[in-house]
Amino acid sequence: MSFINKHIPALAIILSGSALVLAWIFEYGFGYLPCTMCYWQRYAHVFVIFIAVLMLLVRRHSNQYTFHMNILLILAFLVSATLALWHTGVEFNWWDGPETCSSNNQNYKFDINNPLSGLDEIIRPPACSEAVWHFLGLSMAAWNFLISLSGALMASLAIRLDLEK
Repeated sequence: MSFINKHIPALAIILSGSALVLAWIFEYGFGYLPCTMCYWQRYAHVFVIFIAVLMLLVRRHSNQYTFHMNILLILAFLVSATLALWHTGVEFNWWDGPETCSSNNQNYKFDINNPLSGLDEIIRPPACSEAVWHFLGLSMAAWNFLISLSGALMASLAIRLDLEK
C-alpha cells in the first residue's frame, strides 16, 4: 500500500476539516455570515469527513484498502467542488444562483421598548452573489473549489496507484 493510499482518509479529514474550521472562524470570529450556498458546501465537507472516518474504521477492523469507499470519497469531493464552482460563478455573475440566495435588502427595525419584536420577522441570510472576503483575488467559494478539487485529485491518485500494482 502506497503512502497516499495508506493516509488518504486522514488527508481527507485534514482538508475538509480545515475548510470547515476556517469557515467557522470567519463566521464566529469575524462575523461573516454564510449564505445558503455556503451551508451546502459545508454539508459536502461533513460528508467527506464521514466517509473518511468510515474508511479508517473499516481499515482498522479488516486492514485492507477500501476501493469503493475511496470512490465515494472522490464523489463527495467532486460534489463539494461542484457546489463551490457554482457558488463562485454566482459571485462573479457568470450565472444566476438559486432563488433562496436572494439579496438581503431588508430593513430590520429594532424597538428598544420591545426588543423581542424582531423575532417575528423573517431573517434572510446574505446574498450568495456577494462575496464578503477575497484573498489573492479569490473568494472563499473559489478557495473551497480548489481545496475540494485537490481532494478529489488526491483520492483519484490513490486509486490509480492501487490499480497500478
